[in-house]
Amino acid sequence: MSTLTAVILAGGQAKRMKSSVPKVLHRVAGRPMVCYPVRAALEVGADQVLVVVPPNHQPRIAEELDRQFGAGRIQTVIQPVPRGTADAAQAGIGQVTSPRVLILCGDTPLLQGEDLQALESEFDTSAGTSLVMLSCRLADPTGYGRILRDANGQVTEIREHRDLGSDAERQVDEVNSGVYLASIEPLRQALSEVRPMNAQGEYYLTDVVAILGRAGTVRAVLGSPDALVGVNDRVQLRDVEELLYRRIIERHARAGVTLHGHPSVDDTVEIGPDAVIEDGVQLRGNTRIGGGATIDVGSVVTDSTVGPGALVRPYCVITSSNVRANAQVGPLAHLRPEQ
Repeated sequence: MSTLTAVILAGGQAKRMKSSVPKVLHRVAGRPMVCYPVRAALEVGADQVLVVVPPNHQPRIAEELDRQFGAGRIQTVIQPVPRGTADAAQAGIGQVTSPRVLILCGDTPLLQGEDLQALESEFDTSAGTSLVMLSCRLADPTGYGRILRDANGQVTEIREHRDLGSDAERQVDEVNSGVYLASIEPLRQALSEVRPMNAQGEYYLTDVVAILGRAGTVRAVLGSPDALVGVNDRVQLRDVEELLYRRIIERHARAGVTLHGHPSVDDTVEIGPDAVIEDGVQLRGNTRIGGGATIDVGSVVTDSTVGPGALVRPYCVITSSNVRANAQVGPLAHLRPEQ
């Protein structure tokens, strides 16, 4: 039996993306954005991952998840009618057999396993806790749901920005990230008590915090504001991708790769130690760069392997090809498999 299940809410219809592509399948640094919260859940030990999707998008999302993680490893669950986040969560937890469940959003590609580890630690050390949420502090919390606490610092509820009733509440800078770790039975009970008490007639997942908070069993853990960032339109998609590209560059640099200027490296790319990646380079898709190789200024390498010690001269375009170890390519080469 599973010991930890992740339920990932991925029901967005991409209206603000102005796209026929499901929102969570828009690519961020080489991967569909839903892959990042799925990976974070796997990193923290989830042995069952359920992605809640609308019926019209289920085939495409399921196919992509199989491609990214292996056939059948990640399951999709259909939310028949979009009635809000609590309804989506309820659809997901109907398939849960584990004692604990993570609830994440499918449009948060900056979420990492280390963000979720903080929830695990708080849950394990706080006796009687039924739910732990990830929160963060923002200099400008306008538009975000606020974490409200009582005089003893106990979390009492999440109140949406439009429902804030006083200046004191509006000045609260601790906001909700939409990331939760809960005991399954208290969460099931709380979800059954959620009512659509809003103009949209939707069931809000945030309402379970007030329901469980009455028993004093809710905790909030401060995390990175990056974990909060979701994608609702293409402007946010671009901004998040820029942050993710910087994170990827730092990861490779710490692993012994030299990167000059502003190269663009997809999350799917592997680079060996002592490789040199110059300014303006784009490394895309399933690309492998061998140790000690140099990819010179402005080159674009897609779905290709560059052997150890090879030199790709400036402004080469290499697609679905193999460059041998210690070979030199260019200048202005355009390699394809048939060449």
